[in-house]
Amino acid sequence: MSIQKFISTGFFIVAIAYAYVHSYAGNDASYYYKRALIQYKYRMYNYAVESLELTLSSDPKHFEAANLLGKIYLEHYNDRVRALQYFTESLTINDSQPDIHLEAGKLYYFFSEYSKAMDHLQSTIAQKNDVHAHYYVVLIYNVQKNYDGATHHIALCNKITQQQTQPELEKAQAAQKDNDTSVAVAHYLQVLEINPVSREAYFGLAHCYRIQKKINMAIQILEDSKKVYPADTNVLLTLAHMYFEFKHPKRRDYFIKQAINLCKTAIAIDSSRCEAYSLLFEIYKELGEVPLKDEHAARYDACLEGSR
Repeated sequence: MSIQKFISTGFFIVAIAYAYVHSYAGNDASYYYKRALIQYKYRMYNYAVESLELTLSSDPKHFEAANLLGKIYLEHYNDRVRALQYFTESLTINDSQPDIHLEAGKLYYFFSEYSKAMDHLQSTIAQKNDVHAHYYVVLIYNVQKNYDGATHHIALCNKITQQQTQPELEKAQAAQKDNDTSVAVAHYLQVLEINPVSREAYFGLAHCYRIQKKINMAIQILEDSKKVYPADTNVLLTLAHMYFEFKHPKRRDYFIKQAINLCKTAIAIDSSRCEAYSLLFEIYKELGEVPLKDEHAARYDACLEGSR
């Protein structure tokens, strides 16, 4: 079918649907909303917005119209401000919408308005106990350095999703044993879609990406992990190794600095992590920083001695 025929057919279908809606709905909020749904289905977003605004003009309590407006502005216009405006308007009309509370909470988190974000996320949890609401609560608590609060919600995430994630984790591990890295990656990604705080999935993915020599992707997944586990020295040092290993042709200095900072952060959290001194020794050796290299060699030896 030619593109001209396709377009003509599409508009013919829309026209018939308009006539159908009009004949059954009448010229009111119900009509405008049904028209907007048709326009949205056919990706006629500007027209859908117009129809949805007419819906709200006819019926200011039409929270479904406000929800769809929020979705369009968020997903198709990338206008988070307008999206949040419509989501909060919808919740003012009908507070019993856990999914919309979650969307509002995520947007307030994006704008660093953590108190308002937490209110909406807690409403989601109270109404639905959604794992992604717990996840954003974890992120907020970590920003606020409330690590005990974050740990509590991580445990809740793991408990809620265990039955779903365990089979996927087992499939990922089996694929790794068979050296089928691509299959393992797919299962680990599925785990994170179900449970975005799965520490095992983050480490598994990073390992797989490293095997595939996709160090940039390993770094990104570990950065995501660090948002959930900012005080986990295993996360910090694994990420430090990745930054040091990534021989970026234009940003090598930046990645070296990242590795150094991560090692120092790990040491500040747990000075008995000998691996941090060893990596700093290797970094300063490559940089030709002899005094710093020798200093961290001595610290590494002292650390090993103290661990005996």
